[in-house]
Order: sequence, then structure tokens, then C-alpha cells
Amino acid sequence: MDRRDCKNAFAGLLSIVFLTITPAVELSAQVSENAERPPEVLLVGTKVSPPFAIKNSDGSWSGISIELWDHLADELDLEYELVEMSLDQMLTELEAGRLDAAVAAISVTSDRHERVGFCHPHFSTGLGIAVSARERTTAWSLVNRIVSSRLVKIIGSMIGIVLVCGLLFWVFERKTNTLMFGGKRRSGIGMGIWWSTILLFGHKGVVPVSVMGRILATFAMLASLILLSILTGIITSVLTVQQLDTGIASPTDLNRVRVATISSSTSEDYLRQRRIFFRAYPNPDEALRAIEDGKADAVVYDAALLKYMAAEQFANRIDVLPVVFNVQEYAIALQADSSLRKPLNEALLRYRESDAWGELLFRFLGE
Repeated sequence: MDRRDCKNAFAGLLSIVFLTITPAVELSAQVSENAERPPEVLLVGTKVSPPFAIKNSDGSWSGISIELWDHLADELDLEYELVEMSLDQMLTELEAGRLDAAVAAISVTSDRHERVGFCHPHFSTGLGIAVSARERTTAWSLVNRIVSSRLVKIIGSMIGIVLVCGLLFWVFERKTNTLMFGGKRRSGIGMGIWWSTILLFGHKGVVPVSVMGRILATFAMLASLILLSILTGIITSVLTVQQLDTGIASPTDLNRVRVATISSSTSEDYLRQRRIFFRAYPNPDEALRAIEDGKADAVVYDAALLKYMAAEQFANRIDVLPVVFNVQEYAIALQADSSLRKPLNEALLRYRESDAWGELLFRFLGE
């Protein structure tokens, strides 16, 4: 074997060694790289939707849907990052595959289901109507409205007429009607007041004997008719004004009032389908403030959210009517072909069957 043959043999040996070692080195590097790579972090969209998604002052998030998702992620060992965005943005990003999930008060609709996937619903609700608290009809508020200064004056006048007429009955009848007024002064005046009282309320059992007594009785009956008519008119007017102020008792009343709702919501779709004129606001807070500012008469939105905000942020200023319509369900939104759906659904069913789910609802909704 000459020198050239030796070189060729050595080169071939090196090639074999290189081809043998290279895959092992690449595999080792790949394993090392995978070992150093952090676990995948899911990108989860949300939006302020109390009590389902509440943004706290420190930037953290809480609420029914947020804590539900946190529990599911913890059970499935999922790392995630919450990103605040609008509902339209969440649906668009899910559809494009740039977002892994969306958690808030997201209603399941046929249009949305064509674009993204959903887990099993975790909450059933419907639309509600919020109005100004001054329109709330209670027994105490009704009494306060009826008992006005005008009413007090009329009642005072009635009492004054009863006392004066009672005294005059005694003066006119004591000599001619000794059977009723022949006793002592105190008992006679008392009888006169009694006569005056029963005449005031239309009783016909009083028969004066003297001419002046009969004239007085006629005057007392006419005065009673006038005062009772005025009293009835006051009460009727208060009830009528109360009825006109309320004006809204069901969805059928929405056509004749100024309605506000939230843009890109199922409530907006509901109003548009029924040709109810409305003004859309970017969030529930602005819509409810429109009622306070006199720019709207009613807000139509998710009943659970309206009740929570009325109690927590607009106490004694906003009231939610006891009517729920257009029932809908909230669910976690996913990419259409997401592999997370099955494990999330299984974990969701287990959680909803536990006592922890009931405690979570009670903590935020009191139910």
C-alpha cells in the first residue's frame, strides 16, 4: 500500500467516525435545548366584566370566570398569561390562532360558534333592564311621595273643620236638642265633634233639630265632598306620576324610552333584531352613568352583570328590574380546533359538581 492509498483509507475512516458522532451530538444538543426551554405559556384574553372578570387596583384579576379558569389551569398544570382586550379582539385573535383562550362573560352564540370553539357552558343568565333608582316603587317611597306638604295642609284643614263644626253644633243644638247636647259642656262638645266627624265622611245618621244646625250640617257635608275629592286627586296624581316615572316593566316597553347598551354584545344584537333604537357604549359603567346623567332611561345588558354593578358601584342610584329575558350561557372560548377543549371540559364538569363551585358563586353573587 503506497502513501496515496494510506491517505485515502485514513480519510474514509474519519468520514465514518464523523457520520457516527454527528447525530449523537445533534441529539444531545436538542435534548439539552428542550431541557432548558421553559414550558409553553398560554395566552388568555379577558375583559372587565364584573363579577365574572374584575380588574383589581393592583392590576391582578379576579371574578367567577377568572377563578374558574385559574382552578382548571391549576388542575391541568397549565401556565398562562392574561391579556386584556375587547371582545371583538378576543374572537379575532382566537380565530387567527394567536390567542389560546378567552375568559370573561362570553355568551355562546351561533355566529361566534362558527368562528371559535367553546367549552361546556359554566353559567346561565339572560338580559336584564337597569333603570334609575328613583323609579323604584316601594311602599315606603310611595308613602313619602303621598305625604307632601299639600296633603298635610288638607288634613289639617279637615281636622280644623271637624273641631269648629263640632263646637258650633253644640252651640246651635244644645237648647233645641237636649237629648244629644243637654249634658255637660265637655260631653256636648264631644258629641258635636262626633257629629262633625261622621258628616265629614258622608254618614247620613246625623239629624240636627235647629235651623242653624241643619245649615251647618249642609256646609259640613259640602266641605267633606270638596276635601275628599281633593285628597283623592292628590293620591291619584301621585300614583299616576309614579306610574309614568317607572314606564318600564318589561322588554315591550323599550320601544318608547331611550335605551343604552354595550357595543359588540348579545344585548346589542337583541335590540337590533327587534328594531329597538339604542345607543351603544363601550362598557357597562359608561352605559349606567348615562342613566344618571339623564342621557338614557334604561340599560339593556346581561342581568347578572347589571345586578352586580348596581349593588357594588351604583348602590341606591341604579335598580335592575325583576325580569330576565333572552336566556344565554357563558363559556370559555378556545380556538376552533383546540386540543384543550376535552381536558378543560372534563375538569370543568368535576369542578361544577364540587362544593367549591357553589361557594365561588355565593361569594360573588350571593346565590
